[in-house]
Amino acid sequence: MSSELEGSEDVPKILHVFADYGTESEILSWYGDVVRIGIDARDLNDSEPITADAHVLKEDDNEDEDEDEDRGLPIKDDVIFDLGVFHPVCSKWAATTSISGDPDDHVNMIPSARYLADKYTDHYVIENVPKAPLRDPVVLNGKMFGLPIEYERAFETNFHVPQPPQYKRFWGRGEDESETAETSSFFFTERSRKWWASVKGYLPGDYPKQHLAKNTIPAPYFHHILRAWLRLYEDENGIDYSDYDERMEVRRRVEANRTLGEYGSESV
Repeated sequence: MSSELEGSEDVPKILHVFADYGTESEILSWYGDVVRIGIDARDLNDSEPITADAHVLKEDDNEDEDEDEDRGLPIKDDVIFDLGVFHPVCSKWAATTSISGDPDDHVNMIPSARYLADKYTDHYVIENVPKAPLRDPVVLNGKMFGLPIEYERAFETNFHVPQPPQYKRFWGRGEDESETAETSSFFFTERSRKWWASVKGYLPGDYPKQHLAKNTIPAPYFHHILRAWLRLYEDENGIDYSDYDERMEVRRRVEANRTLGEYGSESV
């Protein structure tokens, strides 16, 4: 009965790309059917792994022009996803790289992400660190969602996402607890794997603590972005919930009467 009451609208198709352990697929699956493609063979989930540089544009490539070389994913060309979420590797702009390495040793995967987004998706989200060369990104951090971490991330989208306000922090570990985060992903060993999973909003699963702390995007960030996308998706697909309660009540009454009728005929 539940499947009948939920309606018959199509379930959105979501493409999750460059997703190392695919932690965020847990949240994406709330909004649609997810196809995940990882970045290397360490994937714990069933997906088609690709190498981190498999689809990187060459320095002299123009991402706005058609290329003879096919840099597509293992997906049929006629399949278009309603939403694509991309995690191009952030090493080129990460603070830890500038401290202990050379940013020039790392490739810029953002043009590749845009190429794949244009090829396979109607709407897209490209996530990276704030220093990355994203186009008009919305920047989110823990202060905006009452989390005990900063964890600032930037998101390029081809749909509007409102910038939430900065809420004053209500806890911390410094003298002024309203200004200091409880901990940082740089000090991920200070907290347990379950603590990081709880703060980021995921089940601990088989995810390593370092991955949860340093690489996993907090679930509230994605809920904020995906609510904005969901309104657009529903408007574009003519999905109207204004009379949803009334329609569901009619269906429940029909189902209840049908069941009572069947019961009465069996007892005669």
